[in-house]
Amino acid sequence: PPPPPQPPPPPPPPRAAPPILVFWLPRVLVFAAMEVTTKMRIGDPVWLRGAKKGGEPFELGQVTNVQQNGARVTVADASGAERAFDAANADVFPANPAGSTAPDHCGLIHLNEPSILENSRARYASDDIYTYTGKILIALNPFANLSSIYSEETMAKYKDKDVGARGAEPHVYAMGEAAYKHVKRNKTPAAIIMSGESGAGKTETTKHIMRYLAWRSESVSKKAEGKLDTLADAILGTNPLLEAFGNAKTVRNNNSSRFGKMMRLHFEPSGAVAGAYIKTYLLEKSRAVAITDPERNYHIFYQLCAAGPAEDKGSLLASLKPTDLNMLNQSKCIELKGKSDAKDYAETVQAMDTLGIPKKEQSELFRVLSALLLLGNIKFTDDANDKAVFDEQLGKGDFCKAAEELLACGALSKNLTSKVMKGKEKPDGRRSIYTIAYSAKQAGAVRDAVVKSIYTHLFDWIVEKVNTFIAGNESTPSLPYVGLLDIFGFENFAHNSFEQLCINFANEKLQQFFLTQVFKEEEVLHVKEGVPWKEVEYQDNTPCIELMEKPPNGIFRLLDSQCKAPKASEEALCEQVNETHKKGGFLAPTRLKRMRDGEGFIVRHYAGDVVYETSTVIGKATKVSEVSLLEKNNDTLQEDWLEQLAGSEVPLLKSLFSPGWEAALKAKKSASFSSVGKRFVNDLNSLLDELKASKAHFVRCIKPNSKQVKKEFEPAMVLDQLRCSGVVEAVRVMTEAYPTRIPYEVIHGRYAPLMGKEVLDATGDEPAAFCEAIAIACDVAPGDFALGLTKLFLKVGCGVFLEDLASMDTAVVVPLLVAKIAESKRKKGAEKVIGNAVYGWFLRKRYKEKRAAAALAQHRMRTLKARREYQKWSKERQERLKREAAERTKKEAEEKAMREAEAEARRKAEAEASANKKKADEKAVAAAVAKAKAEAEARVAAEMAEAEARVAAEMAENEARNAAKQKLDRKRSDSNVFGSQPMVEATLASPRGRAGSTTRRPSFFDAASNANLTEALTEAQKEKEAEKVAGGGIDGTMSLEKASSNHAVKKEEYFDVLIIRDVGKGTLGIAVDLWDGEVTVGAITTGGPADREGTLVQGDVIKGVDGCPCNTIEEVTGMVQKAPKDIRLSICRRPVSVVLESMIRMRMPSGEWEPFAFRLLSNRNIEFEKLSPPVYAGEIHARLAQSLKLVEERGGDKVLEIVTGHKHFQIKCETMLELETWQLRLQEVIMLQEKVANVAHGWLLKEEPAQSGSGTQFKHYWFVLFSNGILMYFADMQRAVLGQALGFIPVENCVEETRNASMHTISIKCSFKTWLLATKSKESMLQWAASLKVAAPSDASAKPAIDAVLAQGWCDLPRDTPEGEVWARHWFVLKSSALQIYPEEQKKAAAKGPLGEPSASLQSTAMKTATRAQGADFYKWGIVVETTDGTLLRMRATGQSEMRHLLSTLNVNCIPTEVAAPGTREAVATLTEQLKAGYLYKRAETRKAKPWGQRWFVLEVMTDAGPEEGTVVRTGQLTYFNNSKDAAIKKSPTVIHLKDATKVQTALGKTHKTEHRVLLSTPDRESGLMELGHGDKEVADDWAKLLLFWIGPPKVAQGSIGGEAKVVRSAWMEVKWEAHRAAELTDDDLARSETISKSSPSFARSFFRKKKEEAEPATKPSRASVEASPPPLGADGTEGAEDAGADEEQTFAWAYVALLSEPGSGGGLTLRQYTDEAMTTEVGRLQLGYRVQAAVLDDPIEDYETAFRVVPDGKASDTWLLCPGSDAASADWIATIMPSA
Repeated sequence: PPPPPQPPPPPPPPRAAPPILVFWLPRVLVFAAMEVTTKMRIGDPVWLRGAKKGGEPFELGQVTNVQQNGARVTVADASGAERAFDAANADVFPANPAGSTAPDHCGLIHLNEPSILENSRARYASDDIYTYTGKILIALNPFANLSSIYSEETMAKYKDKDVGARGAEPHVYAMGEAAYKHVKRNKTPAAIIMSGESGAGKTETTKHIMRYLAWRSESVSKKAEGKLDTLADAILGTNPLLEAFGNAKTVRNNNSSRFGKMMRLHFEPSGAVAGAYIKTYLLEKSRAVAITDPERNYHIFYQLCAAGPAEDKGSLLASLKPTDLNMLNQSKCIELKGKSDAKDYAETVQAMDTLGIPKKEQSELFRVLSALLLLGNIKFTDDANDKAVFDEQLGKGDFCKAAEELLACGALSKNLTSKVMKGKEKPDGRRSIYTIAYSAKQAGAVRDAVVKSIYTHLFDWIVEKVNTFIAGNESTPSLPYVGLLDIFGFENFAHNSFEQLCINFANEKLQQFFLTQVFKEEEVLHVKEGVPWKEVEYQDNTPCIELMEKPPNGIFRLLDSQCKAPKASEEALCEQVNETHKKGGFLAPTRLKRMRDGEGFIVRHYAGDVVYETSTVIGKATKVSEVSLLEKNNDTLQEDWLEQLAGSEVPLLKSLFSPGWEAALKAKKSASFSSVGKRFVNDLNSLLDELKASKAHFVRCIKPNSKQVKKEFEPAMVLDQLRCSGVVEAVRVMTEAYPTRIPYEVIHGRYAPLMGKEVLDATGDEPAAFCEAIAIACDVAPGDFALGLTKLFLKVGCGVFLEDLASMDTAVVVPLLVAKIAESKRKKGAEKVIGNAVYGWFLRKRYKEKRAAAALAQHRMRTLKARREYQKWSKERQERLKREAAERTKKEAEEKAMREAEAEARRKAEAEASANKKKADEKAVAAAVAKAKAEAEARVAAEMAEAEARVAAEMAENEARNAAKQKLDRKRSDSNVFGSQPMVEATLASPRGRAGSTTRRPSFFDAASNANLTEALTEAQKEKEAEKVAGGGIDGTMSLEKASSNHAVKKEEYFDVLIIRDVGKGTLGIAVDLWDGEVTVGAITTGGPADREGTLVQGDVIKGVDGCPCNTIEEVTGMVQKAPKDIRLSICRRPVSVVLESMIRMRMPSGEWEPFAFRLLSNRNIEFEKLSPPVYAGEIHARLAQSLKLVEERGGDKVLEIVTGHKHFQIKCETMLELETWQLRLQEVIMLQEKVANVAHGWLLKEEPAQSGSGTQFKHYWFVLFSNGILMYFADMQRAVLGQALGFIPVENCVEETRNASMHTISIKCSFKTWLLATKSKESMLQWAASLKVAAPSDASAKPAIDAVLAQGWCDLPRDTPEGEVWARHWFVLKSSALQIYPEEQKKAAAKGPLGEPSASLQSTAMKTATRAQGADFYKWGIVVETTDGTLLRMRATGQSEMRHLLSTLNVNCIPTEVAAPGTREAVATLTEQLKAGYLYKRAETRKAKPWGQRWFVLEVMTDAGPEEGTVVRTGQLTYFNNSKDAAIKKSPTVIHLKDATKVQTALGKTHKTEHRVLLSTPDRESGLMELGHGDKEVADDWAKLLLFWIGPPKVAQGSIGGEAKVVRSAWMEVKWEAHRAAELTDDDLARSETISKSSPSFARSFFRKKKEEAEPATKPSRASVEASPPPLGADGTEGAEDAGADEEQTFAWAYVALLSEPGSGGGLTLRQYTDEAMTTEVGRLQLGYRVQAAVLDDPIEDYETAFRVVPDGKASDTWLLCPGSDAASADWIATIMPSA
């Protein structure tokens, strides 16, 4: 609402919420979200989804009719055509009044997608390009110069103003002011994040914020000493310079930033700018050498050609035009319209002057740039030997010579056509040098690499110069700052490569940060205002981020691994990516774009699917040479080029490459790979950490049209950007809560003067009380508004009452408001009284608890003292008793022998007497049972005959009475055909009427008479087999749409329904039940006569037929049989009421238990609402239930299983009482579907817990046994007639017993409960026992399953075409058994007739999961159905409501839930733990082999579930391999099961390297003994200790799999294992072994060392040759005189590393390696100990600079090298491992 003319009153003080809210508010909120739709009225404007694809996404319509209390509406579109919609399931959006706009989308009365779009369009048309959405600023690019809104006068309006303050329209200056105030006030960082696609205006927006912050700081410091003026000019002057070197024209933008930029503006405590710093991200290097039409290269090249000095360009370049240069003429676009490159050159030079760059360095800079343009013109051709030579025919040698002169670094031709390879340095210092010639293609790649490297160094130099000048003093970096993030927008071109992969990954990370911050802001606002908040569902793109960066199989990780591989290729990378992630939801199959897996991969980003292609595919399509993904990821320049460029005579060029050349000289080996992607990921993660630590503000830049012209608005394009930027998602989050927020002052200031003095006196000076009063007076539901501390929060569309209030008569409004205000005051007083009472009760309770605790403590202390005294006395007493016991032992032994003899004789006599009595009792019981059974059968037969005779007599009487009545009716007028009002009133007054009944229970004693009606209804069915009562839908299935609660009425209604049958005496198409003593409609057959008429719904009560009142099913049946073809039914429809409601948890198809709100309605449907995201609601039709089962889970929880023909539902409640109540009520509904008869009834005693709380008691109840084996009990006979049962039990087993003459019991058991019944008459007990044994529970499997239509409508399905993936419209029919799909043409051709066979059908049993789609489909209401074989069915619903309805129906009613058999034990995976691994020598078992061989041994422990609950079984296993590499891939293992081993010993030997032996006795080996050896005593002893512990039977212990170890820290990282090596033995040590002489070993070792040196080739052999070569032999004939493991080059490998705290282990901490995050398969373990050492490497390894070494406490332990992703992560790990450090 607009502000009032008078100034607003001061804001009221915050109001404290009454204490009572703490207790009752959460319970109310659970169901408050049920009513979220806005009531529509005739004449209201609404938005409809656009019918044409590519046109307007929404079109305006008007409501012309409202039916079923707003459940259905009829809308006329712009053309006048009318369409009917289901308001609950269709996307019909209320529209705001015509011409209404708001500076904040949240200020709109109706907040939805079309309203946001229309508000943006209206404001854009009036040049209001800025709009708020809460705290988010939306900026539309005007493509025009709006200088008037960026003046200093405009800046002054936002000084010291909050975002959204009155008088301050939305503006980017408001965001700058908010960040500036935060930094100045809180002394903590703030950040403003500009995002949007290319051309949306991010760079210009950044400039405006920088100007505002400079102006703001100037206003504070008043330009003291001129420092600020210079610094501000320098900061603003950086833009032309950075744009010249980092910006270029793209398809979407003429000035697109091809790098990311984070500028920090540091501020002093006074608010003045202290300095700045710029951090850049990922410059697009490939643009320097390759561009596509109609794009351009970087601006600086065109500026240089247009206005650069000739002495810097050289004579050759000065004579050429841009069209003559290969780096510029690849595109036809040389000049930009309306842009002068010469003028921009002057601005660039002026910017360098401002930054203080000397003219000499400027000249050197332009000289190097000129050389790059000349290098781009060099071309090569292959000679006869396929070696690259200059293409002299084109004069390219002149270009090379001119470039050499400009770079002044010697001859370039040699390094352009060949490279130098250096061999390994020999001991004498010599090494081999090889020269390898390039091919023409390779030479071109080297030329491009040199150009990209030089240009990147120049760009970094420019940034460094800028930072040096604007850095401020030394203390500036520690000051708080405002960060301006201008980073590349989401990109999706015709051909995408490595740059787009990095850019889109950055946008994914920022989108995740944005959504997290928006939700956090909303939650903070609600909590701050005291308004309830609930969790909402949103698209989480974490899986997409993990797809790209998560180790070890993220795309960036696989790219690095492929770059390091010997034969790397793009095709292998793409195939590996597609194969690894083919089952993930964020990598689309390549067949969608008709590609092979080796040609690229498709990532499903939040903004759409992007195809990333190989350089081969891009080159073929664009006819331009493209750099491969692997080369773009490698940022390494060859050493010969580093040496040549570092030796340049140009000082600038020399300074750029000298540090790299000096580092290469110091390195041990030449660097071959430096990952660009890894550095980018680390930089981006650091940026996100920085943003998380700051106060973030968001500016979402929107591109309004693709033509880049002013005043043109493309709604579809804008809507897609609003969705992809998260704005629509943020609005949806607000909509889930209270999106409309209006300050109290605004409402009070506008409406208070209209209300008069009476209302103001009643509400006082508090605007909040006034707002609450008018909301209540205008009938706003309590759940549709909430009172905050300063604002009124309203649900969607609930602000309409404010507009209505202004037009109402004050004479009517004032008395109403006064009354409502008085009522509100009374409620507040009551709340205060109740709150005080509750608080007092709480304090008393806490006092009593403390008093009881003190008494308990005193009691225990006294007990402890008494126990100690007793123990002392008991010790003395035991000694005395021992002496006395010894004396009694002899005497007792004699007496015991005598007693045993007497007892034996007595037992024999009693056994004979008992056997005789048992035989006699069995004969008597058998006779009594036979007699009772015969009498029961006779009595039942007599009662049935009597009932049939009584029914026949009543029918005859009814026929006579009806005949007389019809004769009398013929004499009356035709206007009174279906009964007069007195008849209806008489019916209501009958004892069986239901007027005034609030709780209904089924009565099924007469349910057996359903058979008569069934016979009557199916008599005509036999004549016409095409009609089936159980059929429905188009193809004859039963439809349950008429069972929905949407047809509810507010009050009881009476009306007549005329049904025209197909044939005389044919079926009506309905099934009827006897519910609560009345004939009700149970189900309606789709396509039948009743369904065609369209009035009847499930739950309607049939009061009469053709004017005759009917109270029983027999009466209705008789009248239907006698009625003509047209039959008139008198119907009573009552409001649907809630019979039972609870908070339950239901098992979903995924196996998880989700919270639901369940309601059993009076129409026998179960209404549910899911309470956790994703939130949806629906119904379960209880009529489809066949049986109930109460089963017990492994944890002991009781679960109620509802069995239908197609699915099992499992639910459980908080208490067992609630669950049993649901079971009882559902059993009553199920019995209505069965033909049950009363087998036996009467009074019995039932055992129940005593009211006193201890023991049991017997209580009288009326019991009824039915023919289906169900036994129910009631309070009395009258309750039984009404069907109000207190409980039931299926009779599965019964045992009768006579306790005494006055108590005879019957024990009845089923799977979930046991009843003990009693009677005082033995005859009665025997009769009941006979009846119980005759009755049997009904077989649920024998009941036919009803295949009901659950949902149907339109959806879109994808289809592959030569042009790509196209979405086509289809008609779907979702049944209980299957999902059927029909093409649009088939549906239209069928019209109202049968659809025929579907084009596709998916059985419900084949469905596995149904989830909401991710990526771009998330915003188009996509659903993904996964089948059991892994196939994915993708669908798009027509709107959000349809999507939620279909998703809930699939998850709740269709997809099967895995049901575990009762009592079954859950399968538990085996956990494998590796205790120790390393090299040992093993003695050969045959004489033919060499005596000793070195093998890699692994000791593992397998943990399985134990034989009992809470136990585990641990078994040891020793495995050995040929070497550690075979162990890594599990190649040729030999397993020794330690459970079969019997003995472990240690011994000493004489053979070198095996002096310390470990002997393992194993019966499964031929020799029965395995002999192992090692040269280090500590290593051998450690192995022996571990083996000794794990031999023998498995260890059974208490616990669970996984142990009790706690994970302290875990992460994916690269790990290198350094095995422990024993110390080298001296000659003296060898002499003492008495194996050989003192000189012999020295000679042998020197001999082998010499042979090894001689055999070493000049170049390093390949890995394959090293692996294939056998190990050397020792002097004693053993394999591997040197440690075989030492010769193996261990490499880094990915592993999931976890640091665990194990209290039971020796050192407390353990490092473990696993293959997955679930930590189920362990591949390595390192026991750290107390003296563990962890430190970074003294000599960092290339590409693993962040690695650190972990040295455990132990001389014989291995060491690990761990390499996290960053230096900060390494420091955190080291600090965690070594707390003392």
